[in-house]
Amino acid sequence: MVQRRWRWMVGLWILSGWLGACAPTGPGVSPLEGFSPLPAPPQPAFTPAPKTPGGPSVELSLNQVIELARQDLAARLGLPTDEIRVIEAQAVTWPDSSLGCPEPGRMYLQVLTPGYRVFLEARGQRYAYHAGRQGSPFLCPPDRARGPVSGEP
Repeated sequence: MVQRRWRWMVGLWILSGWLGACAPTGPGVSPLEGFSPLPAPPQPAFTPAPKTPGGPSVELSLNQVIELARQDLAARLGLPTDEIRVIEAQAVTWPDSSLGCPEPGRMYLQVLTPGYRVFLEARGQRYAYHAGRQGSPFLCPPDRARGPVSGEP
């Protein structure tokens, strides 16, 4: 019994000496000085839908998405919106949270995601806009565009 206590006390003495050797020493040195907290956790690979100030996210209608997409393309090309023609627009279900436009090297939630797909035409060129039900539509480059799981009526 005495031998067990002796081993325990020697072990604590060695451990406290080892820990003391690792700590900064000197007058006025705090034991926590030089301590750095853990880094912040990584950010998610998706961007959540923007929220309205002081309220929940607003679900956009197909017509609102079409108008936002036309305004965006007109601004990009320096054209009036009446020169932007809607080729096709529909409510769709995207296969994941990338909304049919995955960025290389990023991971996305593998959940069916309701949204919209809008095809516009300007100066003889076709442009694809993708959107979720909440948040603004965005121009999806042809090399990243993926089709929806299904179109909705």
